[in-house]
Amino acid sequence: LLGVVAGVGLIVTAIIRGGDSDIFVNMNAMLIVLGGMVSTTFIAFQSKKILEMVPVIINAFRPDVLTPIDYIDQIMGLAGKYRTGGMKVLENAEGKVENRFLKNGIGMIVDGYNGREIYEVLEQEINSLNGRHNAGQKILRFMGVQAPVFGMAGTLIGLIQMLMHIDNPSTIGPALATALITTFYGLILANLIVTPITAKLTMRTESEILLVKTIRTGVMGIFERSNPAKIAKSMNALLAPDERK
Repeated sequence: LLGVVAGVGLIVTAIIRGGDSDIFVNMNAMLIVLGGMVSTTFIAFQSKKILEMVPVIINAFRPDVLTPIDYIDQIMGLAGKYRTGGMKVLENAEGKVENRFLKNGIGMIVDGYNGREIYEVLEQEINSLNGRHNAGQKILRFMGVQAPVFGMAGTLIGLIQMLMHIDNPSTIGPALATALITTFYGLILANLIVTPITAKLTMRTESEILLVKTIRTGVMGIFERSNPAKIAKSMNALLAPDERK
């Protein structure tokens, strides 16, 4: 959010310092760029999928809440309870688990799944998570391409209108400036808003997948009744040195 505010603020400041800032406010150009980008997105993708992206985009501006190290102590505690208290204690502890991936893994242990089945189910969860996130990012990448395209389309519209009155040289300068505004809008919308948000969501996907893989390692350690310290080392091995518990 700070990056967006700073980027827009710096560009607006530069425009104001350059003088004649009023020419950068053009409703027709905004209608062409936004209208073209949004309409083609609804043509290319299901409306339900597009509307589902609204809370996802809002979430991109929020800080990361949980990291893999937040679950290492919890998983070590579950492993210790399972080793000493058996299945009944683990079953009672399952209700206090909030993370749905960890809760699912513990539930499969309680339900009697074998190790291969637990691993495969959690692997499917990871693939499903990756697929859902990539589908949403595909929509944003499409929008990031369409914004500059319709900016150029708006410029062509403006040039055509300018050439219709080329017999009056005094109108060429202002008309050409107005025509180029749509390209400016398209570039700003794509490169200051849409593309950075897409990159942010891609990083979030990678972080969430790493989180699930770390949890999966812990779940497999619990299933195998491994020493909690050994489980912690196995989970830490998936993380960067500065992210380890």
